[in-house]
Amino acid sequence: AEMILEKHDSIENIAVAPDGVVQYIYPDGQNQLAVGHDLIKDPQRYPYIKKAINERSTVIQGPVEAIQGGIFLFNRKAIFMTENGQERFWGLCVVTINFDKLMANSGITLDDEEYLLALNVPAVVGENDFFWGDSTIIEKEAISHPISIGDQEWELFIYPRIGWTDNESNWFGIEAADGLYVQLSIILFIFVLWHLNRYAQQAEAAKVDLLTGTLNKNTFKKYVVRNLKKKKNRQALIIIDINKFKAINDTYGHLAGDRVIKEMAHRLTKVLRGKDLVSRWGGDEFVVYVDDLESQCDIEKIIKRIHREVAHPFQIDETLIQVDVSTGYACYPDDGTHYQELYKKADHKMYANKALSEETQYSNFYEI
Repeated sequence: AEMILEKHDSIENIAVAPDGVVQYIYPDGQNQLAVGHDLIKDPQRYPYIKKAINERSTVIQGPVEAIQGGIFLFNRKAIFMTENGQERFWGLCVVTINFDKLMANSGITLDDEEYLLALNVPAVVGENDFFWGDSTIIEKEAISHPISIGDQEWELFIYPRIGWTDNESNWFGIEAADGLYVQLSIILFIFVLWHLNRYAQQAEAAKVDLLTGTLNKNTFKKYVVRNLKKKKNRQALIIIDINKFKAINDTYGHLAGDRVIKEMAHRLTKVLRGKDLVSRWGGDEFVVYVDDLESQCDIEKIIKRIHREVAHPFQIDETLIQVDVSTGYACYPDDGTHYQELYKKADHKMYANKALSEETQYSNFYEI
Protein backbone atom coordinates (compact mmCIF):
# COMPACT_ATOMS: atom_id res chain seq x y z
CA ALA A 1 0.00 0.00 0.00
CA GLU A 2 2.86 2.38 0.84
CA MET A 3 4.41 1.76 -2.57
CA ILE A 4 1.12 2.49 -4.33
CA LEU A 5 0.53 5.74 -2.44
CA GLU A 6 4.07 6.90 -3.22
CA LYS A 7 3.45 6.43 -6.94
CA HIS A 8 -0.08 7.90 -6.92
CA ASP A 9 -0.35 10.93 -4.65
CA SER A 10 -4.01 11.37 -5.53
CA ILE A 11 -4.82 8.35 -3.33
CA GLU A 12 -5.77 9.39 0.20
CA ASN A 13 -5.96 5.91 1.69
CA ILE A 14 -6.45 2.22 0.93
CA ALA A 15 -8.70 0.00 3.03
CA VAL A 16 -9.32 -3.75 3.06
CA ALA A 17 -12.63 -5.02 4.42
CA PRO A 18 -13.06 -8.81 4.76
CA ASP A 19 -16.81 -9.56 4.81
CA GLY A 20 -17.37 -5.81 4.44
CA VAL A 21 -15.81 -4.87 7.80
CA VAL A 22 -12.76 -2.58 7.61
CA GLN A 23 -9.77 -4.37 9.14
CA TYR A 24 -6.76 -2.79 7.45
CA ILE A 25 -6.24 0.80 6.35
CA TYR A 26 -3.16 2.67 5.15
CA PRO A 27 -1.92 5.17 6.10
CA ASP A 28 -2.99 4.91 9.72
CA GLY A 29 -3.31 7.88 12.05
CA GLN A 30 -6.79 9.39 11.80
CA ASN A 31 -7.74 6.72 9.29
CA GLN A 32 -7.65 4.10 12.07
CA LEU A 33 -11.01 5.42 13.27
CA ALA A 34 -12.54 3.55 10.34
CA VAL A 35 -11.23 0.14 11.49
CA GLY A 36 -14.13 -2.04 12.59
CA HIS A 37 -16.69 -0.11 10.55
CA ASP A 38 -19.19 -2.41 8.84
CA LEU A 39 -19.60 -0.97 5.34
CA ILE A 40 -22.43 -3.35 4.48
CA LYS A 41 -24.55 -2.09 7.38
CA ASP A 42 -23.87 1.55 6.48
CA PRO A 43 -27.00 2.80 4.63
CA GLN A 44 -25.02 5.47 2.77
CA ARG A 45 -22.57 2.92 1.38
CA TYR A 46 -24.62 -0.26 1.06
CA PRO A 47 -26.25 0.53 -2.33
CA TYR A 48 -22.81 0.85 -3.91
CA ILE A 49 -21.46 -2.23 -2.16
CA LYS A 50 -24.47 -4.30 -3.17
CA LYS A 51 -23.94 -3.24 -6.77
CA ALA A 52 -20.22 -4.08 -6.61
CA ILE A 53 -21.02 -7.58 -5.31
CA ASN A 54 -23.91 -8.35 -7.64
CA GLU A 55 -22.27 -6.97 -10.79
CA ARG A 56 -18.72 -7.98 -9.81
CA SER A 57 -17.37 -4.69 -11.01
CA THR A 58 -15.65 -1.62 -9.63
CA VAL A 59 -18.27 0.78 -8.28
CA ILE A 60 -17.54 4.43 -7.61
CA GLN A 61 -19.26 6.62 -5.05
CA GLY A 62 -18.75 10.28 -5.68
CA PRO A 63 -17.31 12.72 -6.25
CA VAL A 64 -18.46 13.61 -2.72
CA GLU A 65 -17.79 16.85 -0.85
CA ALA A 66 -16.45 15.88 2.57
CA ILE A 67 -17.51 17.68 5.75
CA GLN A 68 -13.88 18.38 6.61
CA GLY A 69 -13.35 19.88 3.16
CA GLY A 70 -12.19 18.49 -0.15
CA ILE A 71 -13.81 16.31 -2.77
CA PHE A 72 -13.27 12.56 -2.79
CA LEU A 73 -14.01 9.45 -4.82
CA PHE A 74 -14.58 6.08 -3.16
CA ASN A 75 -13.71 3.18 -5.44
CA ARG A 76 -15.03 -0.15 -4.16
CA LYS A 77 -14.05 -3.48 -5.63
CA ALA A 78 -15.70 -6.72 -4.51
CA ILE A 79 -13.17 -9.53 -4.18
CA PHE A 80 -14.17 -13.08 -4.99
CA MET A 81 -12.04 -16.11 -4.23
CA THR A 82 -12.25 -19.59 -5.75
CA GLU A 83 -12.00 -22.54 -3.37
CA ASN A 84 -12.40 -26.13 -4.47
CA GLY A 85 -14.01 -24.98 -7.69
CA GLN A 86 -16.54 -22.77 -5.86
CA GLU A 87 -16.44 -19.00 -6.10
CA ARG A 88 -17.45 -16.87 -3.12
CA PHE A 89 -17.42 -13.27 -1.96
CA TRP A 90 -14.40 -12.59 0.27
CA GLY A 91 -14.63 -8.89 0.98
CA LEU A 92 -13.95 -5.42 -0.39
CA CYS A 93 -11.03 -3.20 -1.18
CA VAL A 94 -11.69 0.52 -1.05
CA VAL A 95 -9.48 3.18 -2.59
CA THR A 96 -10.21 6.77 -1.53
CA ILE A 97 -9.01 9.30 -4.08
CA ASN A 98 -8.61 13.05 -3.75
CA PHE A 99 -10.63 14.36 -6.67
CA ASP A 100 -8.78 17.67 -7.06
CA LYS A 101 -5.38 15.94 -7.12
CA LEU A 102 -6.68 13.36 -9.56
CA MET A 103 -7.85 16.05 -11.95
CA ALA A 104 -4.59 17.98 -11.63
CA ASN A 105 -2.50 14.85 -12.26
CA SER A 106 -4.58 14.14 -15.33
CA GLY A 107 -3.80 17.54 -16.78
CA ILE A 108 -7.32 18.86 -16.25
CA THR A 109 -7.24 22.19 -14.41
CA LEU A 110 -9.59 25.15 -14.02
CA ASP A 111 -6.65 27.55 -14.32
CA ASP A 112 -6.10 27.02 -18.04
CA GLU A 113 -5.64 30.39 -19.73
CA GLU A 114 -7.40 29.44 -22.95
CA TYR A 115 -10.23 27.06 -22.04
CA LEU A 116 -13.12 26.84 -19.62
CA LEU A 117 -13.78 23.34 -18.36
CA ALA A 118 -16.71 21.55 -16.76
CA LEU A 119 -17.27 18.00 -15.63
CA ASN A 120 -20.66 16.42 -15.16
CA VAL A 121 -21.10 13.21 -13.14
CA PRO A 122 -24.68 11.89 -13.44
CA ALA A 123 -26.60 11.16 -10.27
CA VAL A 124 -26.27 7.69 -8.74
CA VAL A 125 -28.63 6.14 -6.18
CA GLY A 126 -30.90 9.16 -5.95
CA GLU A 127 -28.20 11.81 -5.52
CA ASN A 128 -27.93 15.06 -7.46
CA ASP A 129 -25.62 15.39 -10.43
CA PHE A 130 -22.11 16.49 -9.52
CA PHE A 131 -20.73 19.48 -11.41
CA TRP A 132 -17.13 20.64 -11.35
CA GLY A 133 -15.88 23.73 -13.13
CA ASP A 134 -17.95 26.26 -15.09
CA SER A 135 -21.29 24.53 -15.64
CA THR A 136 -22.58 27.44 -17.78
CA ILE A 137 -20.54 26.24 -20.77
CA ILE A 138 -22.70 23.11 -20.98
CA GLU A 139 -25.47 25.26 -22.44
CA LYS A 140 -23.06 26.75 -24.98
CA GLU A 141 -21.36 25.07 -27.94
CA ALA A 142 -18.92 23.24 -25.71
CA ILE A 143 -17.14 20.14 -26.94
CA SER A 144 -17.92 17.13 -24.76
CA HIS A 145 -15.98 13.93 -24.30
CA PRO A 146 -17.24 10.87 -22.39
CA ILE A 147 -15.03 9.24 -19.76
CA SER A 148 -15.85 5.72 -18.58
CA ILE A 149 -14.77 5.47 -14.93
CA GLY A 150 -15.66 2.11 -13.42
CA ASP A 151 -19.44 1.88 -13.55
CA GLN A 152 -19.93 5.60 -14.27
CA GLU A 153 -20.03 7.69 -17.42
CA TRP A 154 -18.57 11.11 -16.79
CA GLU A 155 -18.66 13.88 -19.37
CA LEU A 156 -16.00 16.53 -19.78
CA PHE A 157 -16.97 19.83 -21.45
CA ILE A 158 -14.49 22.27 -22.99
CA TYR A 159 -15.14 25.78 -24.27
CA PRO A 160 -12.67 28.55 -25.26
CA ARG A 161 -12.70 31.58 -22.97
CA ILE A 162 -13.09 33.84 -26.02
CA GLY A 163 -15.50 31.53 -27.82
CA TRP A 164 -14.82 29.27 -30.77
CA THR A 165 -12.80 30.38 -33.79
CA ASP A 166 -12.28 28.50 -37.02
CA ASN A 167 -8.80 27.32 -35.93
CA GLU A 168 -9.69 25.80 -32.56
CA SER A 169 -8.96 22.16 -31.89
CA ASN A 170 -10.50 19.76 -29.41
CA TRP A 171 -7.39 17.62 -29.00
CA PHE A 172 -6.57 19.14 -25.61
CA GLY A 173 -9.84 17.98 -24.08
CA ILE A 174 -9.71 14.51 -25.56
CA GLU A 175 -6.14 13.85 -24.43
CA ALA A 176 -6.77 15.20 -20.92
CA ALA A 177 -9.92 13.11 -20.50
CA ASP A 178 -8.14 9.98 -21.66
CA GLY A 179 -5.37 10.70 -19.18
CA LEU A 180 -7.88 10.77 -16.33
CA TYR A 181 -9.36 7.43 -17.37
CA VAL A 182 -5.96 5.76 -17.69
CA GLN A 183 -4.69 6.98 -14.32
CA LEU A 184 -7.76 5.83 -12.38
CA SER A 185 -7.78 2.47 -14.14
CA ILE A 186 -4.10 1.87 -13.28
CA ILE A 187 -4.71 2.75 -9.62
CA LEU A 188 -7.49 0.18 -9.27
CA PHE A 189 -5.80 -2.55 -11.28
CA ILE A 190 -2.48 -2.37 -9.41
CA PHE A 191 -4.08 -2.42 -5.98
CA VAL A 192 -6.56 -5.22 -6.63
CA LEU A 193 -3.87 -7.41 -8.20
CA TRP A 194 -1.50 -6.74 -5.31
CA HIS A 195 -4.14 -7.51 -2.71
CA LEU A 196 -5.34 -10.74 -4.30
CA ASN A 197 -1.82 -12.12 -4.62
CA ARG A 198 -0.91 -11.15 -1.06
CA TYR A 199 -4.02 -12.63 0.54
CA ALA A 200 -3.85 -15.85 -1.46
CA GLN A 201 -0.30 -16.39 -0.21
CA GLN A 202 -1.33 -15.76 3.40
CA ALA A 203 -4.32 -18.10 3.16
CA GLU A 204 -2.24 -20.92 1.73
CA ALA A 205 0.32 -20.48 4.47
CA ALA A 206 -2.41 -20.60 7.12
CA LYS A 207 -3.91 -23.84 5.72
CA VAL A 208 -7.43 -22.66 6.45
CA ASP A 209 -10.62 -22.09 4.54
CA LEU A 210 -10.83 -18.39 3.71
CA LEU A 211 -14.48 -17.97 4.65
CA THR A 212 -14.94 -20.08 7.78
CA GLY A 213 -11.49 -20.37 9.31
CA THR A 214 -11.86 -24.16 9.43
CA LEU A 215 -9.17 -26.41 8.00
CA ASN A 216 -9.04 -26.40 4.23
CA LYS A 217 -9.58 -29.58 2.24
CA ASN A 218 -5.95 -30.57 1.72
CA THR A 219 -4.84 -29.96 5.30
CA PHE A 220 -7.83 -31.86 6.70
CA LYS A 221 -7.28 -34.82 4.41
CA LYS A 222 -3.57 -35.08 5.24
CA TYR A 223 -4.32 -35.08 8.96
CA VAL A 224 -6.99 -37.80 8.71
CA VAL A 225 -4.88 -40.01 6.43
CA ARG A 226 -1.98 -39.76 8.88
CA ASN A 227 -4.22 -40.71 11.80
CA LEU A 228 -5.80 -43.65 9.97
CA LYS A 229 -2.35 -45.10 9.33
CA LYS A 230 -1.77 -45.24 13.08
CA LYS A 231 -4.64 -47.76 13.34
CA LYS A 232 -5.97 -46.21 16.49
CA ASN A 233 -9.36 -46.69 18.14
CA ARG A 234 -12.66 -46.30 16.35
CA GLN A 235 -12.72 -43.18 14.18
CA ALA A 236 -15.33 -41.69 11.87
CA LEU A 237 -15.98 -39.23 9.07
CA ILE A 238 -19.24 -37.28 9.03
CA ILE A 239 -20.35 -35.46 5.89
CA ILE A 240 -22.80 -32.58 6.35
CA ASP A 241 -24.52 -30.97 3.38
CA ILE A 242 -26.97 -28.05 3.52
CA ASN A 243 -30.13 -29.04 1.69
CA LYS A 244 -30.79 -26.95 -1.41
CA PHE A 245 -28.48 -24.19 -0.30
CA LYS A 246 -28.82 -22.56 -3.71
CA ALA A 247 -32.23 -21.21 -2.67
CA ILE A 248 -30.62 -18.99 -0.05
CA ASN A 249 -28.14 -17.58 -2.56
CA ASP A 250 -30.87 -17.05 -5.14
CA THR A 251 -33.21 -15.35 -2.67
CA TYR A 252 -30.83 -13.23 -0.62
CA GLY A 253 -27.62 -13.18 -2.62
CA HIS A 254 -24.19 -14.70 -2.10
CA LEU A 255 -23.38 -12.43 0.81
CA ALA A 256 -26.23 -13.90 2.88
CA GLY A 257 -25.23 -17.38 1.75
CA ASP A 258 -21.66 -16.80 2.93
CA ARG A 259 -22.94 -15.71 6.34
CA VAL A 260 -24.99 -18.90 6.64
CA ILE A 261 -21.87 -20.93 5.80
CA LYS A 262 -19.84 -19.09 8.45
CA GLU A 263 -22.54 -19.62 11.07
CA MET A 264 -22.78 -23.30 10.13
CA ALA A 265 -19.04 -23.71 10.75
CA HIS A 266 -19.41 -21.97 14.10
CA ARG A 267 -22.26 -24.24 15.19
CA LEU A 268 -20.48 -27.41 14.12
CA THR A 269 -17.41 -26.41 16.09
CA LYS A 270 -19.60 -25.60 19.07
CA VAL A 271 -21.12 -29.09 19.39
CA LEU A 272 -17.92 -31.06 18.79
CA ARG A 273 -15.17 -31.95 21.20
CA GLY A 274 -12.00 -29.92 21.19
CA LYS A 275 -9.99 -32.69 19.52
CA ASP A 276 -12.49 -33.21 16.68
CA LEU A 277 -11.84 -31.50 13.36
CA VAL A 278 -14.13 -29.57 11.00
CA SER A 279 -13.35 -28.78 7.38
CA ARG A 280 -15.34 -26.87 4.82
CA TRP A 281 -15.05 -29.22 1.88
CA GLY A 282 -16.34 -26.77 -0.67
CA GLY A 283 -19.57 -24.93 -1.37
CA ASP A 284 -22.10 -25.92 1.28
CA GLU A 285 -20.47 -29.20 2.34
CA PHE A 286 -18.58 -29.83 5.57
CA VAL A 287 -16.65 -32.90 6.72
CA VAL A 288 -16.07 -33.72 10.38
CA TYR A 289 -13.43 -36.10 11.75
CA VAL A 290 -14.03 -37.64 15.18
CA ASP A 291 -11.57 -39.85 17.03
CA ASP A 292 -11.55 -42.21 20.01
CA LEU A 293 -15.13 -43.45 19.69
CA GLU A 294 -16.15 -46.32 21.93
CA SER A 295 -19.11 -47.47 19.84
CA GLN A 296 -21.36 -46.55 16.93
CA CYS A 297 -23.75 -45.04 19.46
CA ASP A 298 -21.23 -42.27 20.06
CA ILE A 299 -21.25 -41.17 16.44
CA GLU A 300 -25.06 -41.24 16.33
CA LYS A 301 -25.17 -39.02 19.42
CA ILE A 302 -22.84 -36.53 17.75
CA ILE A 303 -25.01 -36.44 14.63
CA LYS A 304 -28.11 -35.83 16.75
CA ARG A 305 -26.34 -32.91 18.43
CA ILE A 306 -25.47 -31.48 15.02
CA HIS A 307 -29.08 -31.67 13.79
CA ARG A 308 -30.36 -30.19 17.05
CA GLU A 309 -27.94 -27.26 16.86
CA VAL A 310 -28.66 -26.57 13.19
CA ALA A 311 -32.42 -26.63 13.85
CA HIS A 312 -32.24 -23.22 15.53
CA PRO A 313 -32.99 -20.48 12.93
CA PHE A 314 -30.06 -18.60 11.43
CA GLN A 315 -30.46 -14.84 11.79
CA ILE A 316 -29.20 -12.86 8.80
CA ASP A 317 -29.89 -9.17 9.43
CA GLU A 318 -33.69 -8.90 9.76
CA THR A 319 -34.40 -12.36 8.38
CA LEU A 320 -34.56 -15.74 10.09
CA ILE A 321 -33.62 -18.68 7.89
CA GLN A 322 -34.50 -22.22 8.87
CA VAL A 323 -31.69 -24.44 7.65
CA ASP A 324 -31.89 -28.20 7.16
CA VAL A 325 -28.95 -30.54 6.58
CA SER A 326 -28.38 -34.08 5.42
CA THR A 327 -25.68 -36.15 7.07
CA GLY A 328 -23.88 -39.40 6.45
CA TYR A 329 -21.08 -41.14 8.31
CA ALA A 330 -18.61 -43.99 8.02
CA CYS A 331 -16.60 -45.60 10.83
CA TYR A 332 -13.08 -46.99 10.96
CA PRO A 333 -12.52 -49.93 10.81
CA ASP A 334 -16.09 -51.21 10.25
CA ASP A 335 -16.74 -49.29 7.01
CA GLY A 336 -13.19 -49.19 5.73
CA THR A 337 -9.59 -48.61 6.70
CA HIS A 338 -8.58 -46.05 4.08
CA TYR A 339 -9.62 -42.44 3.70
CA GLN A 340 -11.26 -42.81 0.28
CA GLU A 341 -13.30 -45.81 1.44
CA LEU A 342 -14.65 -43.94 4.42
CA TYR A 343 -15.36 -40.78 2.46
CA LYS A 344 -17.25 -42.62 -0.30
CA LYS A 345 -19.41 -44.56 2.16
CA ALA A 346 -20.19 -41.47 4.21
CA ASP A 347 -21.00 -39.55 1.04
CA HIS A 348 -23.28 -42.35 -0.19
CA LYS A 349 -25.17 -42.39 3.12
CA MET A 350 -25.52 -38.62 3.08
CA TYR A 351 -27.13 -38.62 -0.37
CA ALA A 352 -29.37 -41.54 0.60
CA ASN A 353 -30.58 -39.57 3.61
CA LYS A 354 -31.07 -36.49 1.46
CA ALA A 355 -33.28 -38.49 -0.92
CA LEU A 356 -35.36 -39.81 2.00
CA SER A 357 -36.02 -36.35 3.33
CA GLU A 358 -39.64 -35.62 2.45
CA GLU A 359 -39.29 -31.86 2.88
CA THR A 360 -36.63 -29.40 3.92
CA GLN A 361 -37.17 -26.38 6.06
CA TYR A 362 -34.45 -24.21 4.57
CA SER A 363 -37.03 -22.29 2.53
CA ASN A 364 -38.94 -21.00 5.55
CA PHE A 365 -37.75 -17.38 5.44
CA TYR A 366 -39.52 -14.83 7.56
CA GLU A 367 -38.88 -11.30 8.71
CA ILE A 368 -38.28 -10.47 12.35
